[in-house]
Amino acid sequence: MLKNASSSLRLCVPWLSTLVILIGWFLATLGPKETRHIPSPAEVINAFQELNSEGLIWPSLGISFTRVIAGLCLGMIIAVPAGVISGSTKLGDIIINKPGHMLRSVPFTALAPLLIILLGIGETMKIALIAIGVFGTFYVNMRDGVRNIDPKLLELARAYKVNSKTVFFTILLRGALPNFMTALRFAISVSWVALVTCETVNASKGIGYVLARSQEFYRPDQMLLCIVLYAIAGLLSEGIATLLEKICMPERRSSIVKIKQN
Repeated sequence: MLKNASSSLRLCVPWLSTLVILIGWFLATLGPKETRHIPSPAEVINAFQELNSEGLIWPSLGISFTRVIAGLCLGMIIAVPAGVISGSTKLGDIIINKPGHMLRSVPFTALAPLLIILLGIGETMKIALIAIGVFGTFYVNMRDGVRNIDPKLLELARAYKVNSKTVFFTILLRGALPNFMTALRFAISVSWVALVTCETVNASKGIGYVLARSQEFYRPDQMLLCIVLYAIAGLLSEGIATLLEKICMPERRSSIVKIKQN
């Protein structure tokens, strides 16, 4: 019984700060609507119901999640091998590292006009912009993760003539997995930021589209609703990343539990 109560307390404690913020928001908007600039929680809920009655909110959430997942996967597919090759071979470092850093240094929002010219204003441009945004995060973390692998493991693999495919997947990718999980968390945040830029270009659905429309018609309640939706989407994405970490790296979870117990 006591153990169950302790587990429930551990689950609730991280949400206390969020609860304090919500209570502060509620208290700050108790006055008349004419005397404040921030919409109240009730007004935001009404805005949700209004957009839902228009049939806009759920399709927008669906298409936004689809764009984020597609852009995140595309960026990861390109950046992870690039980071591993750059971190493990001198030739790869010479060929990939400088262009990779240059692409990472360019604000991805500045590339939107160029991508519109090259790819048009459809979904391809939106997904490509998100992919470019997350590329640098994956690339740098994977490159550094591979470089931090114990060289003796690679020497041992060469001594036993382990094939390149096994070295790549078993030693390099597995050794850089902690860095990959860190990169995934940062990349998820970047992808949601990139989404705002994407969905202001020729979009009829999406959270960014709703946000841009609410700014155009001066609907602060809908603006704040979009911010809340972004926050919830970020929490869901973080939860998925945590679940993947538990599945792929159970040893990290075990070590954390042991540290807390000690």
